[in-house]
Amino acid sequence: MTSRHGFALLSILALLAACGDDDAPTDTDAGMTEMDADMMEPDAGMTIEPVCSEPTPVPCEDESVLELALFAPPNPAMITNTADGDGWLTHVDATGGGFNPTLSYVYARFTDEGLVRVDVGDEDAFGSMDWDIAFRRFVIRLNSGVSGPSCVSAARTGAATEYDTLDAVPAGLDYRVEEYFTPTCDFVPDGSGLMSPGTALQSFWRYPGCVQMTNNVYIVRLADGRQLKMTVLSYYEPEAQATCDATGSAPMPNGSGNIRLRWELLTP
Repeated sequence: MTSRHGFALLSILALLAACGDDDAPTDTDAGMTEMDADMMEPDAGMTIEPVCSEPTPVPCEDESVLELALFAPPNPAMITNTADGDGWLTHVDATGGGFNPTLSYVYARFTDEGLVRVDVGDEDAFGSMDWDIAFRRFVIRLNSGVSGPSCVSAARTGAATEYDTLDAVPAGLDYRVEEYFTPTCDFVPDGSGLMSPGTALQSFWRYPGCVQMTNNVYIVRLADGRQLKMTVLSYYEPEAQATCDATGSAPMPNGSGNIRLRWELLTP
C-alpha cells in the first residue's frame, strides 16, 4: 500500500515527465538529438565563399591606355595545357607582337580543364569579369584594382616554399590586388628600369641583364573564392631560360615572351 508521502512523490515525478525538460536535447529527424545535429553541421570555415560577384569601377583607365600601350582587338595567341599530376603545365604565347607590343594582352581564366583564353581585348577587359589573368611579354596582370573590375588577388609564399610539397593554402598570407597606379593615377613602375607596371606578380622575375626566374610560388585567389598555387617556369624557351638564369645573359634567338607556368587548384 502506498503511503501519502509516496503518492505525492509519484505525482510530482509524473508531472515532470509530462512537462518535459526544456534543457534536454529533443528528437530531430533520423532519431538524432539537436545536440547531435549541431555536431553534424558543416564547418563554416570549409565553405568556399565568393570574394566578389559584381564588377567594381576601374580607376585610371585613360592612364592605363597610355602607360601600358593597350589595344582594342583581342589577341588570338594560343594557350596550351598539359596535365601535370593534379595540376597543369601551361604555355602562353605572350609575345604580343614583339618587344614593342602591337597586340593586346592575352586574357585567360583558370578552369578545371586548364587555363582557357578569353576572347577580349585590352579596352573591353576593363568591363569584363570573365578573365582572371592576363599576359604580355614579362608582365602578368590580375583582374582587380586598376587592372580590371573583378577581385582576383595573389600572395607570395615564403622564400623556402617548394611548389611540389605545397598542398594547402598557408595561413597569414598578404594578398595583393593590382595597384600600379596611385589614387591620383600616377604610374607605379616595378623598379626594373624597363618602365613596366608594378603588378602583384612582378616578383616572378628579376632583371640583371635578362629576365631571370625567381621560382617564387604564389597563391592566387579567384573571385569565386577558390585558390591555386602557381609558379612561373620560364619567359624564354626552356634552354635559353636555363642559360639566362645561370649566366645573367640570354642567347639569341631565345623565344622571349613565351610564358610557361605550373599551377594547381588547392580548393575545389
